[in-house]
Amino acid sequence: MSVLNVSSVLLLLFFYLFPAISAAAAHHPAPRQYTTSSLNVGNGTTLAYLDSGAPSSRTYTTIFAIHGMGFQSPVWEKVLDLAPAYNTRFVAINRRDYNGSTPYTAGDLNVLQNGTVSEQTAFFQQRGEEIATFIELFIKQNGLPAPSADGKTGGVALLGWSLGNAFGVSTIANIQTYATSTQQTLAKYLRGLVLQEPPSVSLGLPLPPQSWSPQIDTSIPAADRQPGFVQWITAYFQHGDLSTRDVNVLEYVLPSITHVPSVFSFTTDQLAGVTNLAAASGGDTFIVGYNQAALLPTYRKALFNKTVRAALPLLNVLEFTGDITANFGIVALWQIQDDDAAAGGGFVKTEILKGTNHFVHWDQPALALSTYLSVFD
Repeated sequence: MSVLNVSSVLLLLFFYLFPAISAAAAHHPAPRQYTTSSLNVGNGTTLAYLDSGAPSSRTYTTIFAIHGMGFQSPVWEKVLDLAPAYNTRFVAINRRDYNGSTPYTAGDLNVLQNGTVSEQTAFFQQRGEEIATFIELFIKQNGLPAPSADGKTGGVALLGWSLGNAFGVSTIANIQTYATSTQQTLAKYLRGLVLQEPPSVSLGLPLPPQSWSPQIDTSIPAADRQPGFVQWITAYFQHGDLSTRDVNVLEYVLPSITHVPSVFSFTTDQLAGVTNLAAASGGDTFIVGYNQAALLPTYRKALFNKTVRAALPLLNVLEFTGDITANFGIVALWQIQDDDAAAGGGFVKTEILKGTNHFVHWDQPALALSTYLSVFD
């Protein structure tokens, strides 16, 4: 059976099984302890967000999270509910084009699809500035604790998940272009940048030629490609020996039968709340397809430029992936390790989480949250 036929059979199996398993999951709805709000970051732009709220401690740490492609801030609802018990405030931001946040303009979308490298670089600088402004305003409006004298509590981290890492590295890389107050606030408070399973394309890095996704498989009906991606990306994958660091030992198409895909534990309402396929089919698809030349120098500047890192003197960087996740998370980790070594080493800490996939924050939220917080160690 060909790769394309296998993928199509797989998607049909998902579509067949999902309603029954989702109905069973509906008997166990997740608690909702967080609040929903939005913040005006200037220039007519509003960013919606979910907030776990302040823990009872006065010395808590805050994490600002940026979601990936097709999934939005409620994908962290289990982490949001756990955060106060970890002396952490968790704030999940909806990117532009996603629910409650300002849509992209027609001009923005044209730049992403047809713009020059210079225009696309400016686009990501602007998105980085919006996120940096959001963090500054949230810190000041909510009186977030500053880092303690011993560096063990307080301060903030920025977390990018999946395609959201394009926006996380853009926020860091452009630190010197922001207003003085924003630069000073980030320099004082920002202690961590976490990259959770960035696909290579989110950093402008090349993909292996055997890479596959339902979004790019033209044998799948166009209307089913994004829904197919939602289901495929939540699966688990059995790879070969990862110690070889060989892209040929990775499974690129067929999920493993050893673990139930994360999507089967979503209720119908939860799945509707965490996904926005229209946004995925718009600007995000253009970012994946046409913006690598702008993103590569942005990623390298954020992680390896000594002037940028000096502007954020408290910043630690952690990149992690699961070991039974979709292939791209593992490929990117190897690429980042190589780039770190080429830059002299010590810029990025990397970790492979055993027994986890792309949705560790849904399937194992306590492990996800403890991993996020390890950036401060």
